[in-house]
Amino acid sequence: MTLYATDLDGTLLRSDKTISDSAAQKLNALIESGVKFTYATARSFNSAYPLLGKLNLTCPAVTFNGVFVVDPKTGEHIIENVFTDESFETAKRFFTEHGLAPIVYSYIDGRERVSYIESRLDEVRGYVESRRGDRRLRAVKGYGELFEGRVFYFTLFDPPMEISVLDNVFCAENGFSRTFMKDTYEDMMWYEIFGAGADKAKAVAQVKALVGADKTVCFGDNGNDLSMISAADTGVAVGNANDELKSAADIIIGSNDEDAVADFITRRESPETSESRFAAAVSAALSRRKGMHGSVGTQNEKLIHAVLKNYYAPFADEQEIKLGRFFADAVSEDGIFEIQTRSLYLLKDKLREFLGAARVTVVHPVDADIRTLYISADSGEVVRETPRRRVNPKLKIFEELYSLREFLPNENLSLIIVRLSVDKTVYFSGGDIPDMRSRSVRKKLSILKMPRAFVEEIRLERPKDHLRWLPEGLPESFTKKQFCAAAKEPPSSLRLEVLRAVGIIGQTGKSGRSNIYTVTYRKEREQ
Repeated sequence: MTLYATDLDGTLLRSDKTISDSAAQKLNALIESGVKFTYATARSFNSAYPLLGKLNLTCPAVTFNGVFVVDPKTGEHIIENVFTDESFETAKRFFTEHGLAPIVYSYIDGRERVSYIESRLDEVRGYVESRRGDRRLRAVKGYGELFEGRVFYFTLFDPPMEISVLDNVFCAENGFSRTFMKDTYEDMMWYEIFGAGADKAKAVAQVKALVGADKTVCFGDNGNDLSMISAADTGVAVGNANDELKSAADIIIGSNDEDAVADFITRRESPETSESRFAAAVSAALSRRKGMHGSVGTQNEKLIHAVLKNYYAPFADEQEIKLGRFFADAVSEDGIFEIQTRSLYLLKDKLREFLGAARVTVVHPVDADIRTLYISADSGEVVRETPRRRVNPKLKIFEELYSLREFLPNENLSLIIVRLSVDKTVYFSGGDIPDMRSRSVRKKLSILKMPRAFVEEIRLERPKDHLRWLPEGLPESFTKKQFCAAAKEPPSSLRLEVLRAVGIIGQTGKSGRSNIYTVTYRKEREQ
């Protein structure tokens, strides 16, 4: 199950700080169908809630850049990631000694308050005037009152000193997290300070655990979104995002004024079943349409290749895109797609060029089960039909992965191994069923492989996903012979070499002529 978490200003919200009716309808339909959707914002709950009245939110939300995880309807705190007493005293002392007057967020007598020094109003005027009528605002006389209550957040506007000086104090070693970024709506720089246990990535991970999700897709546009975009399974930048965020993201979509977040999730979580989508892809391929939603395609494309291209990139304008020296099978908001039915090594030149530009997904189909139909070309009748048999393609899969071993550690590379139920149709002339063991005979026949059903999708989206190939029962140190025995495979298996290529297994020594290996992967590789 996937948790979708979006920033608000400049990402989900349009430039006028609203959500369109169309986007709200799409998101509410998704939420009602069980999709886990929430927001992660620098705003307070009191500031965010009035902007989200169109949405029927159910998942815990993230406010104050990760300081609080809150109930989306009541604002009640579920998790608090606040200052330690020591870090608060450090901040208070620094502000006082340097004559800085930040906006201070705190709880006083159980009420959220936003305090500023009245005589220094000019330094925070834009912030205060844009929030006239906000009952949290609290003008104070001096530092004594400014730091009253349970303080959890500070903001400096257009800091009057070198940012490096601030960063030396407000760092993780001293118990702080911080963001420094341009305001989405005004020409003003914000330096925001909060506890080291708080940032959007950590708070989204807490929401992920609360709702029982196993993946996160996060959307953002600005510097304070960088942590969650980088930590997400899929980080998505809107088209109006700054360059730093776009560089960190896996995918770049349309702008906040185009309802891009709602459209992206709708396409990912369409109520259409994978079975019906696959059937539509087969139908489009059989009629030689380019895309399930497009124009006429080419006649010379292999059927399974065409089916999978239509399945993963169903729009005609996404297919056969020229990128540099090569044509990509498809280019969508999810990146570049290459469908390769065999011999993955043939993609090497393309991958060297494509991986430097975008995320690349290689889709590789394998047979899960197959039956063969022998059809007389003279009468059109099925003369013979073999029983459907299961296929175990693992050894072949490891050979294919091994051929791309230089690319496997690349975080921009995803592999999808698609297991298909297949009919192989053999058209022949004459009375005798052909001997399929003869290569020369096969060359004279018309053979069509027809995909019948989508059995399984094995996603290898990051190097750590290759952990699935580790056999059970491995000793702490082992030889290749012991590895293959645990995997129940012949010594010719390349599974171990694939795991070495992605850094999950490493060689640690020798025993006679045998190399000694151990599992070198550790959990910190995920972080």
